[in-house]
Amino acid sequence: MLERIELQGPALKISAVGFGCGGLMQSPFRKERMALLGSAVDNGITHFDTARMYGLGMAEAELGAFLRTVNRDSVTVGTKFGIDVGGAARRLGRFQAPARAVLRKAPALRRAVKRQQEPDQTPRVYDAAAAARSLDQSLAALGVDYVDILFVHGPRPLDTIAGEELGEFFERARQQGKIRAWGVSQDEGLETDFAAAFAPRGVSQVRGDLLDPPLRPADLVFGVFNRSYTTLSAALRADARLAGHWRETLGAEPLSAGVLSRLILASSAAATGCRGILYSSTDPRRVADAASACSSPPDAEVLARFLVLVEQYRRGSAA
Repeated sequence: MLERIELQGPALKISAVGFGCGGLMQSPFRKERMALLGSAVDNGITHFDTARMYGLGMAEAELGAFLRTVNRDSVTVGTKFGIDVGGAARRLGRFQAPARAVLRKAPALRRAVKRQQEPDQTPRVYDAAAAARSLDQSLAALGVDYVDILFVHGPRPLDTIAGEELGEFFERARQQGKIRAWGVSQDEGLETDFAAAFAPRGVSQVRGDLLDPPLRPADLVFGVFNRSYTTLSAALRADARLAGHWRETLGAEPLSAGVLSRLILASSAAATGCRGILYSSTDPRRVADAASACSSPPDAEVLARFLVLVEQYRRGSAA
């Protein structure tokens, strides 16, 4: 059974693997999306991470539709404020299902669209007014009375964060029963510790993986899988000598189906210094595999040898 971890600041328990809803709307059909979320719960993943801007503003409502099929108290939900989707894009979000169905069948077009999505460098303001407005919108979209965690979403060094008034707002929202905990979810500018303003009760969530672990420990880490898997599998395929060394050290073929992915997922929390991980996929089978890798991990000695190999690769690639 998948372990439940306690986030010590707010004394909140969540599943050790959470499902990230950033890519939920990439599945073009609702039946697929509901099956995906159902697979998470069926395999013990009961924490769901979303945001106002995910899925062109539609991911919260989609997660809300799923939440109505389960016991609300059996799951935890984290959402975020501060990065929103403009009115035009949000209106387009309602029609994204047929567009995504087309993109799924046209990889070249999908890559072209992705290249055109430049990051917005306009400074953002994170204050109590923005948090209150976004929280009410999130509760309405999700169709719930409360969210378990409300995060400041992706602050950067160029942004303005009204830490004191946000702290007062978070506590007020907790007393009103709208949230159970709060914190910061940080994707870039990781040299700045934005979560420190809300310590010790705040929840910290950062991007990191085996090859680029966070600069400091956090409660939750996202982005643990794709980059590590793509980089390591490509290196092993390109270098027969390296693959042989890994095979001998692990006592298993790292490029066999499921071996490398299982090792990455099972070791990511410890290797990044985080209590839990977030995982995202559009394939229910991979969601089940992620839960299994963490609930029934490989032998501890094998994981230790794997992490030594990863560290050797990191040092070699940095040289």
